[in-house]
Amino acid sequence: MEPGDVVLATTTDRVARDPLDLLNILDAVKASGAGMRLLDEPFIDTTSEMSDLILFIVGWAARWPRKRILENTAHGRELARQRAVKFGRKPKLGLREREEIAGRRALGEPCSQIATAFGVSESTISRMPKWLNLG
Repeated sequence: MEPGDVVLATTTDRVARDPLDLLNILDAVKASGAGMRLLDEPFIDTTSEMSDLILFIVGWAARWPRKRILENTAHGRELARQRAVKFGRKPKLGLREREEIAGRRALGEPCSQIATAFGVSESTISRMPKWLNLG
């Protein structure tokens, strides 16, 4: 940022979701000689000393919706866990494929050759013994 620049944001929570972070960002903008304009809060004037207080209050208000979102998603994950929902990415290879790969690796076939045969990366093949608990 250079002196005279203006930082534009559509809403307060797009700048920061914590009031202290918002004040730190405002300080950095002011220190560079730039200004800040929030389209959802047109009355905020970064050239006045009151802007710090107003931005802190606005930032504090913006924090609450974010906090509710985090609480709701945490609750949803807990309900999913109770229903035994599996989280994460599905494995690229099935059990039979992994067993075949383990056998081919035990025979000394190079990981690159096995990877080409199964259409996966070489690192997927090199990690295979960990998945099968062969060690």
